[in-house]
Amino acid sequence: MAHKPKGTVLVVEDDPSLLRALRRLLQAVDLDVLVFDSAESFIAAEIPGEKVCLLLDIYLPGMSGTELCKTMAAAGRSVPTILMSARDDEFTQRNAREAGALDTLYKPFDEDVLLDAVARALAAQ
Repeated sequence: MAHKPKGTVLVVEDDPSLLRALRRLLQAVDLDVLVFDSAESFIAAEIPGEKVCLLLDIYLPGMSGTELCKTMAAAGRSVPTILMSARDDEFTQRNAREAGALDTLYKPFDEDVLLDAVARALAAQ
């Protein structure tokens, strides 16, 4: 009998090496992972409706992560979201709060911190 995944993590990150590392880490703990290199590619994709969370870079080229959050909210698409950023400043913190994220992680972050945030986000559904 196949083991059922605990959930699906949707990762939107423009850094290819970080995207690969996040995919490997999340798959190693038996999560399904869908990766996107831009907010626009995420919007165009068919997203699973149950037991999902979004791991989203704030500063993406094109549409930013916070703009994506606002676009999704306006469309009535609610996905528990964890924002990520290499910038830990007042402007970024304010944008993250206004985007309605469950959590914000500042790069580089510890694997356990990430996995705890993902567990909380998946449990929020």
